[in-house]
Amino acid sequence: MTFTHRIFTAGLSTLSCLVLTTAGTAVAGATPATTAADTVNDSGHTGSTATAPGVPPALVAADPTIAHPADDPFYTPPAFIPATPGSLIRDQFAPHLLAGFAAVDRKDAPSTPARADRILYTTTAQNGSPVATSGFVMEPARPWTGEGPTPTIVFAPGTRGAGDYCAPSRAGNLLASADPISGNINLNYEYPFYAMASAAGYRVIVTDYIGLGTPGQHTYVNHTEEAHTVLDAARAGLSFAGAPADSPVALFGYSQGGGATAGAAELAASYAPGLNLKGVFAGAPPANLEDVTDTVENSMGGTVLGFALNGAIARNPELTPLIDRYFNDEGKAFLAEAAGQCTFTMDTSAPDLSGIDPTDPMASMMFNSRELTRDGRSFGDIIHQDAQLRGVLMGPDYLLGDRPVDVPVLILGGTNDDTIPYGQTRQLAEDYCASGATVTFLTDDTPVVLPGTGLGHAIPQANHTQQALDWLGDRFNGVAATSDCRG
Repeated sequence: MTFTHRIFTAGLSTLSCLVLTTAGTAVAGATPATTAADTVNDSGHTGSTATAPGVPPALVAADPTIAHPADDPFYTPPAFIPATPGSLIRDQFAPHLLAGFAAVDRKDAPSTPARADRILYTTTAQNGSPVATSGFVMEPARPWTGEGPTPTIVFAPGTRGAGDYCAPSRAGNLLASADPISGNINLNYEYPFYAMASAAGYRVIVTDYIGLGTPGQHTYVNHTEEAHTVLDAARAGLSFAGAPADSPVALFGYSQGGGATAGAAELAASYAPGLNLKGVFAGAPPANLEDVTDTVENSMGGTVLGFALNGAIARNPELTPLIDRYFNDEGKAFLAEAAGQCTFTMDTSAPDLSGIDPTDPMASMMFNSRELTRDGRSFGDIIHQDAQLRGVLMGPDYLLGDRPVDVPVLILGGTNDDTIPYGQTRQLAEDYCASGATVTFLTDDTPVVLPGTGLGHAIPQANHTQQALDWLGDRFNGVAATSDCRG
């Protein structure tokens, strides 16, 4: 049995808000990586064994797939990667719509507006190991006319899936492409927001996150790893652009991206103190996975729970026995398929209509994790009741709000968000206020629209992206952020 219909329908909510045109296939082309013995060379670079170029053995032991070369050589780390977080490893020209397709693929060519390049750079896994990840840098489409030097916005993407093909930098022309073999569709639905920022004079940097594009399991909603990739994308992207390391930077993220930017706000002072971070937008951040799990159950977006569980097991191998303990054969097949799926897929098989209730066909498309477990408990029930699993998913790598933030933060929550509960978003703002942060809280009051489809989650982003970009623009222009914190 396949689950592509569940993954595809989960993406329909966003697609209905942001209609994009498929624009070709992803560009590839780089020198294949070599392998090396596990060592640290004289330059302070890390290498590894056998088929695991540039990957520390500790990560290979927990997630063997990280030792496999990527299907696109650009994304396979070289035998040695720089040990310093935020180091640029390699780059590759990336044609896209905003820049046109005639830009020259040469470093010495005249700079063109909105030129984009993919980057491979060093970041840090949850256990402190250096690891390669990817993203892209897009130069401004128009000159910056505000105060100071050209500012940079690092975008942390919303949910793209878990397979390598889903990485934003892999989308054809950075917009959209499809893989007929896997059935995956890489729809970079936030590309319009990148274009908006570029047109406003901002340099745009987008991270792919660890394991999304590069080898290994994507560690979905692991806020520690996502925060590292966001902060290191800023360092590597500025270096690639030839911009000073203290250039003004802001962060923008919604949904999974909102969790990543909130995590980056929490870790910036300790992990990347040299960044000149001006402000952070965190829209609908998944701050508490217990609450999210209960909300996503019986919705079209339940496949994200597979993304999260696979990522947690990849970094916490002690959880592996839980698969046999809790999941039936259908549940194991669900986890295996989710490991390589994008949010959007093509299901070319004949539809199975036997399970559809003609009186309520939408209910038949909703995710029901009770069908995937040995004893009929939901994923949420298991997380609530299994102390070991709960300890990981409610631990410091996943939970937000327990660390102080010293940069202005704009948080957006929707009262009728059907994926990220409004209450937990509001609670995160209050937690940051309690730590002494300057917090602006924005509420979207869009009425309930087709609950369970994800529209209640997608609409607030579409409604408030321009407002969030304007708020970040004020930070770049030296306007002091106001705070909604009481007392």
